[in-house]
Amino acid sequence: MIIAQLSDIHADGSKERLDRLDDVLAWLRPMRPDAIIVSGDLAEEDFGESYRAILKRLRDMDTLFRVVPGNVDDHERLADVFGPDMGWTATRPLHSMGVVGGALKLIGLDVTLAGHHHGDATPALDWLAAELERDGLPVLVFQHQHPFLCGIDGKDQNRCRGAEGLGRVLAGAGGRVLGITCGHVHRPMFARLGNIPASMAPSVTRANRLSLDGKASDIVDPPGLLLHHVQNGRLVSHVVMVGKR
Repeated sequence: MIIAQLSDIHADGSKERLDRLDDVLAWLRPMRPDAIIVSGDLAEEDFGESYRAILKRLRDMDTLFRVVPGNVDDHERLADVFGPDMGWTATRPLHSMGVVGGALKLIGLDVTLAGHHHGDATPALDWLAAELERDGLPVLVFQHQHPFLCGIDGKDQNRCRGAEGLGRVLAGAGGRVLGITCGHVHRPMFARLGNIPASMAPSVTRANRLSLDGKASDIVDPPGLLLHHVQNGRLVSHVVMVGKR
């Protein structure tokens, strides 16, 4: 089973941002993913048109898709455009859930806070716990802000708070949570949240430069995605960077 993760499209009404998304989707199409998840920051300007353009492209992929908002998304417009597909009837929180092939549950957490770049998982924990108890399926959880320290200079001030509580709820699922994955920092990375594997997808828009301990590189990465491969109850996540056509 293949779950494709896109993140940080940052559509803004320009052709360039949607061209980058089209490049990623063109690479992805032959893989025929069983589902697509989008871990936030779908748009940053021209929200209505941007969301409609992204929704059309996701529908054209002819597979299950689920999205959560990021810190720069417009919740009201996102809910208006994506609501019929996501089952949203309000503008906060915009959690999402889907089951892939009767064998894997996707849980999307809205951990955003109005007016802030950091997130907080605490308000979502009761909903998450109820979803984890609802059936006995393996689970992949996704959200926007990272719930682990990434170490990139200046980025951890805007991480997801409430990570300890989030880790406890995930651990309480008895090993059914295969992993938690996010976006937000525009770089692929891998860590752990307690004993849960944690990952971050690269961005569809331009990457942030890698800056660690005051040392940085100016290399600019191409757009990319994560491919999560689930087989026999095991999760392996592949980083894919997509060059120009």
